[in-house]
Amino acid sequence: MKTDLRIVKSRKAIKDAFLQLIKEKGYNNVTITDIADRALINRKTFYMHYETKQALYDEICNELIDVLDPESTMETLHKLNGHEQRKPVINLLNNIRKEKEVFSVLINDENNKVFVHKLYDKITPVILSQTHGMANSMMDEKLLLEVYRTLFIIMLKWWVENDNADPDSAIDLILEFFSKKPLKLLGISF
Repeated sequence: MKTDLRIVKSRKAIKDAFLQLIKEKGYNNVTITDIADRALINRKTFYMHYETKQALYDEICNELIDVLDPESTMETLHKLNGHEQRKPVINLLNNIRKEKEVFSVLINDENNKVFVHKLYDKITPVILSQTHGMANSMMDEKLLLEVYRTLFIIMLKWWVENDNADPDSAIDLILEFFSKKPLKLLGISF
């Protein structure tokens, strides 16, 4: 069944307006009236498409996460070895590049961390499966999970904020980050 072009255009205008407003004002400060005014629609039209502002936000987040597919990237990464591991990461970075504006708005909104938590939810099972048994008396498994999840998000955010550096360079940076070199920079050596 074909969707009416007016519906497609209205939904796009609503999403674009909402993302612009989040970038300008933060999620908590955006109203339905703001969205309708920016999208050049009336409030009734907004409510024909979305029940609430949160429903709109959730749809945008879920669409982006579906495009990024971080869970599949992480699972694939752990099944490959050596140079082959670069491919899923490059794929993820290229998908982020395609959706850079949306990703940037959602990841940087200090008022609403739902997107970050949705990303966490997608990658947590994969990280847990890989880190299970790595914790010891000095390192709690929850701490290990938090470090890896946070680092994953920070690296993605850094990549977007640095004008999408070459994916291979980003991978090299990640590998460097997990080497002993950062410890040496902190004055720690073994």
